[in-house]
Order: sequence, then structure tokens, then C-alpha cells
Amino acid sequence: MKLRTILAASILAALFAAPAMADESWSLPSGNQIVYDRDVGATAVLTYQPEQGQGRGQIFVVGLGGQSANRGQYTAYWVEADDAGAVCPAALVDAEGRMWRRWGLATVVFGNPNGPSAISISQAECLTTRWRTVTARPVEGGGVR
Repeated sequence: MKLRTILAASILAALFAAPAMADESWSLPSGNQIVYDRDVGATAVLTYQPEQGQGRGQIFVVGLGGQSANRGQYTAYWVEADDAGAVCPAALVDAEGRMWRRWGLATVVFGNPNGPSAISISQAECLTTRWRTVTARPVEGGGVR
């Protein structure tokens, strides 16, 4: 009985101690959503459905992993499957060891460092300096699409 009580308390403590970042999502102007999917060490991985292609796009946000407060501006890179558009002349290997031919640099900025916040994402393809910026609004209590 005592062992079950300790085990149950340990499981509950682990569940409540883990941040609920995977529940975070933001709505893009297109209606698609960006989802805080997972952490790879200190790098957060946000996922989204690209405008073209079958797979999910991913944004690797360096330094955001595990951070639920004091969020600001982060350097990032994005990757998408080859069928989502033009590929780069060189491949990129992501933080999880997968190789991508469609990728680019990005900057992710949180509007509010400590709460539900809009995020602005500036992206360039491959190593170009032609940036496009999109703002995504937080989805609160709406679930993930």
C-alpha cells in the first residue's frame, strides 16, 4: 500500500512538474496553426502545415526549449519536405540528425515574454536575405488542428 502511494505521488509530481508547452499553438493568417511540438535539448521544435506539400514543416528555435517565461527574440531555422517548394543548393542537417533540402533561416519574436503571446516569425529561404514576416496569434482553449 505504501509503495503504491509513493509511486502514485511520484507520477503525479512528474506530470505537474512538466511544462505544458506542447499544448501551445498559434493561428496563422491562413487559418493553419503552429504548434509547440517538442524540445530537442535547448531547441524548441514548432510544427505547421506548409501552404504546399504533404508533410509538416518544422521551425527549430534555438534557446527556446524548456522556456515558458522571459521569452524574447530567438534565432531559428525552418525545414520542409521537398514537395513543399523549391529546394536549396545545399542540404541542412537538423538538431535531430535528419537532412533537408528545403530550409531557411528564421527569427522568432514573442510579443509578451510571460504569457499567451503573439509570435512574429521572419523567414528567408536557404541563405537569402529576402525575408518575409508573418504574425501568429495564440490559440487559447481551442485545441490543435
